[in-house]
Amino acid sequence: MNILFDIIIPTYNNRDELFHCLTGFESQTMKEFRILICIDGSTDGTQEFLSQYISTSALNITVLEHPDGQNHGRNATRNLALPILSAPYMICLDSDAIPSPQFIDQHHVILQQEECISAGDLTYVNADTNRWAAYLHTRGKKRFANNALIPFQYITTGNLGMPTRFFIALQGQDSAMRGYGGGDTEFAYRLYKTFNPNIYHAKEAIAHSFMHKSIDDALNQMEEFGKGNLQYIRAKHPAFTELFKMDVIAGNGITSTVTRALLHPFFGMITHALAMVLPIKISIALLPHAVMSRIMKGLNSTE
Repeated sequence: MNILFDIIIPTYNNRDELFHCLTGFESQTMKEFRILICIDGSTDGTQEFLSQYISTSALNITVLEHPDGQNHGRNATRNLALPILSAPYMICLDSDAIPSPQFIDQHHVILQQEECISAGDLTYVNADTNRWAAYLHTRGKKRFANNALIPFQYITTGNLGMPTRFFIALQGQDSAMRGYGGGDTEFAYRLYKTFNPNIYHAKEAIAHSFMHKSIDDALNQMEEFGKGNLQYIRAKHPAFTELFKMDVIAGNGITSTVTRALLHPFFGMITHALAMVLPIKISIALLPHAVMSRIMKGLNSTE
């Protein structure tokens, strides 16, 4: 059988959700794929589970690990697949996502029409009760129709299809980025600068997931991003001035001054507190401010 897709799935201490992810691939309408499971130093029995699963499954699965068996972060873990990628197309998918039966088919519909990017959809099944999931359902590519062209900044590797040669040419993601956030944005920027491909919203290439993060968890991660990887990206790509509106925030004019004032941690604490208790629809409207305030808090703590 000719393999059309290599599916890269990084995983870290996520054995049970990985099982459900793999179960989703058992029922794919397209069968010409191989799964590359990249283990990031898991200590929850993932390796033993996979040995047993592979022995009884018809899926074509290859398991990859870091030579030292340690945790290296999601970027470096996806890159474990680089030496053995061979299919014309590839898909990145998170291990806590369950692909719908036509998941690969829908990515293929887009990718076969031109050399482009297929940005699949990640839907949280508890978005009606989890405020962070509800917020994410209003962001990025989710605001665009199926097959609509979207900006490169909305690329996320939680569900992403592309010609394999793009990933190989870029040598994958930046493995130096180990903390939270920005890995997808940095990769998307290099992809845009090198190939400038059309990026389509593959809304029908759906994977389902369950959101475990609370607003508190998510905002703490935003602050961590501001302290670490945001600084790294700004230093690596100084021309990427529109990154998280840094061109506006770091400017010298009145607009920039007012923006910085409004993003002061005090005001961020207010929108954070309100987002925790007000109705979800109002919470969603407040969270962009809380997010940027926490990113700036992290950034300012290191400058």
